[in-house]
Amino acid sequence: MNIAIIYFSATGITETIANHIAAILEREGNSVKLTNIITPDSRGSQFDFSEFDSYIFGFPVFGGRPPTVAEEWMKTLDGRKKKCSMFFTYGARDLEWAHQITYYLLTQANFQVVLSAEFIGKHSLNVAKGWSLAKDRPNQFDFDIAIEFGLQSIKRFQKGSEFSIDLSEFTYKPKKTRKARGSWANLYPSRGKDDCSMCYLCEKECPVKAFDAISGETNKKLCIQCMHCVTICPDNVIYIGEVSQLFKKFSDRWGLTKDVVEQKRSKIIF
Repeated sequence: MNIAIIYFSATGITETIANHIAAILEREGNSVKLTNIITPDSRGSQFDFSEFDSYIFGFPVFGGRPPTVAEEWMKTLDGRKKKCSMFFTYGARDLEWAHQITYYLLTQANFQVVLSAEFIGKHSLNVAKGWSLAKDRPNQFDFDIAIEFGLQSIKRFQKGSEFSIDLSEFTYKPKKTRKARGSWANLYPSRGKDDCSMCYLCEKECPVKAFDAISGETNKKLCIQCMHCVTICPDNVIYIGEVSQLFKKFSDRWGLTKDVVEQKRSKIIF
């Protein structure tokens, strides 16, 4: 089969899982194309969904749902009744409505969703000083689940399979990006006084065109705090300040003790 894996990866975790899935698909004799839709240009190009036999979509979970730009992108698609599976990566808090939202948007876009999965990965805010959540994930157990997900996807692409996600108590409501306030405003990336080679990568790859390479500041009305600019900066001069007190409040609120996080498991949703 000719399979496309289309994913949104800001800090590399979703991409890591996508690569493990691609490896097993290719090992099983399939042709695979990987595409990261992190940049506005990558999402702006027209996808011809007649080009591939089946699709796998992967998204990180921000605030219990896919990134807002990924949701808007899915609304523009026409899947031509092709089969697809979907997976999510999250920093050990919760997925809330991520499965339901994505299942709804993909089926609305004329895809037939046949499988879903979720994977634990280090939290995107771990790039900030004082924030540490699921820092050692994904691990080999998570990768093994990714391999099994790839194998199960192949099986379901090849034959008729019944799969559905309960939407009986679900109503889709678009979410707009809002400027973070209070202590959460400390999580906007900015460039320090360190030397910068002015490669403009931060500005070119920002998924919402929020970062200004000249000023070194982000447009807080647009920024989705995905931390892509911090992760990809070759000079390591874009950063988030000290947020240890905010992390403590966050962890306490959601009961994310070390033991609780370690016991969370990646899994396939059949």
